[in-house]
Amino acid sequence: MTARLKFKGIEIKDKETISNFFKDEHGFNCEHNFADIFIWQKEYNTKIAIYNGYLYIKYGPAGSEMTAYCLPVGDKEGFKEAVLVLLEEAEQTYGKIRLFSVMPWQKEIVEKEFPGKFELIYSRDYANYVYLAESLIELRGKKYHGKKNHLNRFVKDNEGRWNYEDLDDYNREEFYSFQLKWCSIHNEEEFKGETEAVKLLLENRKELGVIGGLIRLDGKVVAMTLGTEFNKETFVVNIEKAMPDINGAYQIINNEFAKRNLYSYKYINREEDMGLEGLRQSKESYCPEILSETYEGYYKC
Repeated sequence: MTARLKFKGIEIKDKETISNFFKDEHGFNCEHNFADIFIWQKEYNTKIAIYNGYLYIKYGPAGSEMTAYCLPVGDKEGFKEAVLVLLEEAEQTYGKIRLFSVMPWQKEIVEKEFPGKFELIYSRDYANYVYLAESLIELRGKKYHGKKNHLNRFVKDNEGRWNYEDLDDYNREEFYSFQLKWCSIHNEEEFKGETEAVKLLLENRKELGVIGGLIRLDGKVVAMTLGTEFNKETFVVNIEKAMPDINGAYQIINNEFAKRNLYSYKYINREEDMGLEGLRQSKESYCPEILSETYEGYYKC
């Protein structure tokens, strides 16, 4: 039997089509944000297929045991049939399939319609950290006391020496240069995929609606951030970087960017921690309002 799903790479012209599949989603999963899928496609070898009104996404090298699929996205009414198409694809090529970024409503349906066939567990490592925009802008209360201290210390220690700039046509190359500089003092190999993501954000900033900001200290860039709109309520921070030896640099870019650009949003999604201990501590320290609910696992054929 010929596979019905014809997977392909993601192009910027696919933005409207793919985004329409996610417009009625009420979760906070950044894997359901076109910009995230687009900019990370090289790192994860992401491919998409559209069949019979459903969007299918797969990750990983063809034929590899690491290949993973998202469950189809589309009308809930025909979801069972759409899942059967995915299982047919998997059985022809890889056998038992790995599932990633399963939404709660998807989990509920497949466990009802395919009892005992799916093994799905809550994925803490890929839960998105979602904050109230107001909280990150105002940093009120005892829980943000430490953040505010770092921020105030940066302002005091560097009075008259620092400034903030929004991303524009004149400074966009400096965002990429700073990414390279940051990587040069960390593990460059580990961040190759992220550097490609930054490149794609900047090259396609108008089509993706990218908003960015940077902090200069004595004229040199010491922090930067880039992000995209998820929906009218939520903004996603895709990239944030600061020089690790400058006290308060992360706090100042986080706060300045939010208060200058994100005041119209209810939520700010700072994505997942991927199980990295340092990143988890950092994201938890900002007191998320929501940890998104997402699942991963297998179909037991």
